[in-house]
Amino acid sequence: MNVLILPRHSAQAASCRHRFVQYLPYLQAYGFSCDVVPFFDERYTAAVLGGGDKLWWRFGQAAARRLAALLKARRYDLVVVHSEFIPFLPYAFEHWLGRLAVPFVIDFDDAFFHAYDQHPSGLVRRMLGNKLGQLMAAAELNCAGSDYLCGYARRFSRKVALVPTVVDLARYPAAQTAPDPGRFSIGWIGSPATTPHLQSVLPELVAFARGRNVEVVAIGARRFDVGAAPVRWVEWSEQTEVAELSRTHVGIMPLPESMWTEGKCGFKLIQAMACWRPVVASPVGANLRIVESEVSGLLARPGEWGAALTRLYENPQLCATLGVNGRRTIERDYSLEVWAPRLAALWAQAAGRTTAVTLEVGDPRSCVE
Repeated sequence: MNVLILPRHSAQAASCRHRFVQYLPYLQAYGFSCDVVPFFDERYTAAVLGGGDKLWWRFGQAAARRLAALLKARRYDLVVVHSEFIPFLPYAFEHWLGRLAVPFVIDFDDAFFHAYDQHPSGLVRRMLGNKLGQLMAAAELNCAGSDYLCGYARRFSRKVALVPTVVDLARYPAAQTAPDPGRFSIGWIGSPATTPHLQSVLPELVAFARGRNVEVVAIGARRFDVGAAPVRWVEWSEQTEVAELSRTHVGIMPLPESMWTEGKCGFKLIQAMACWRPVVASPVGANLRIVESEVSGLLARPGEWGAALTRLYENPQLCATLGVNGRRTIERDYSLEVWAPRLAALWAQAAGRTTAVTLEVGDPRSCVE
């Protein structure tokens, strides 16, 4: 079965790596032959990840590359597109591109639709506000990364599956390891775009750290003025991210409450939990599904971060217990080994094919209706 995968960004971006590229060896074993053609090239993706110049003049080149790929779509049994065919293109054009790509699957791991229906420009809202919903209605299947995203897609289609962003546990420690001795390390991993989420709880982290031997390890963040806060900056690298997280004592995922953050898929938590680390998270969006409070992690609202971290700081046994339970959650619900056969079955079903792996329609694991 031949599949054309059309991600938004190259494999430098986590969405492409974790929702598509890491599945390729498994899909090949199930008889899939996949071509991956990103919309934006590596230079643009690097600019996004690094917070640099996004080179908007290259958008035309990206659109031409996407059109060229779609003109060859009839050679494939299925087209899987991340979010939309071409950003900011009105639905009339997307509909035409979709006809080139039939059957097609929409995969999305962020509330991209809010970039249109909540845009400050009334013109953009009128022209594009319903674009992604119409595209979802035309898709053979919608693979959404969180409950919130599934809920949006179900407004337009019954063909919706909850497909979380998962980790390849072969890259993570097979057993619980001790964090680095010395300072109590609070790990946060993200990108320049999500750095404001870390900034939002920095005053509470500073208050917690006062009088304690504590550091905040910011992996992949955009640097900002932290004053006297004990922040250690770590440049993100695919080769070192797991090792860096494994050295920390606890992982955190603060999120403000907004329509956009409701669509987040909780991947920061999934990575930390895969490293056997306890987590503290805002009770927002997918965090509530991933973290079972007091079992696999702690939930903290604004004003509660210091108390949650104090409990972990003063109780190493609680840290260890939450870490083990969290890892079990990842093994059961958020691992590539579990999800690869499910995704293969979903894609085969969307293409009207069968594989060695079957997934019953209505299976609660996939949320297909």
